[in-house]
Amino acid sequence: MPRTRFFSWLLPFLLATRLAGQGFADEIQVYTNDIQKPGKVGLEVHLNRILQGPKDAPSGLPFNGSWNLTPEISYGLLDDLDIGLYLPIARDTDHHLRFSGPKFRMKWLPIRGRGEEAMGPFLGLNLEVARTNRSFSDLRWESELRVLAGHQLEDWMLAVNPVFTWPLSDGQGRGTPDFATAWKAAYTRWKGAAPGLELYLDHGLLNQVNLSREQNQRLFATLDVDHGPLVFNVGIGRGLTTASERWTLKFIFEFAF
Repeated sequence: MPRTRFFSWLLPFLLATRLAGQGFADEIQVYTNDIQKPGKVGLEVHLNRILQGPKDAPSGLPFNGSWNLTPEISYGLLDDLDIGLYLPIARDTDHHLRFSGPKFRMKWLPIRGRGEEAMGPFLGLNLEVARTNRSFSDLRWESELRVLAGHQLEDWMLAVNPVFTWPLSDGQGRGTPDFATAWKAAYTRWKGAAPGLELYLDHGLLNQVNLSREQNQRLFATLDVDHGPLVFNVGIGRGLTTASERWTLKFIFEFAF
């Protein structure tokens, strides 16, 4: 299927989805050894749906059935450096589409295997700065530093992302970041399809880690597909604690130009 035809099919589907501000997550993704080639533009569309909200969620919050949509535009600057722009969109409880605010990122991946398979270890950093509208959060500015680490083996992709997040808004800045980790293991021997697992753990403040039962913990069964014009990640996630969304469905569609 030609890429333009596939995109023309996908766009109406995305615009027709029901989005909601509660439970908003602009992306559910483990960063690996991917980076945009110099001079190339790419588009990723992140789409996730909360099928069933947290067991101990406050009553009345419409977690179930909410959708979150985030287009991400990227541009390659150097072999080991690219930049990106996120444009998160949500639909509130009054059925109004809302833009939560832009997020800018810069990815640096100095250690990475060469060639199409990029075999071997990889290590890098991803820095993000987000400006959020008041209707979504009291924090107007926020920064995130994500470490990209892992290894592309002959049959397996293994990756971990330690994530540190700081509020930057006036009166809300602090030296201690929130800390989270994201883990991925995918079986990459099959050509064009890689089943795997992704684990997302929100630990709380770095100097005051929450008890495990109070953390947001989600385990996803995933499938990465790279076959011709079809490049996407799909996953179904199960919450491991009462503070976690019970079931979440996620998609990431990739397009290169």
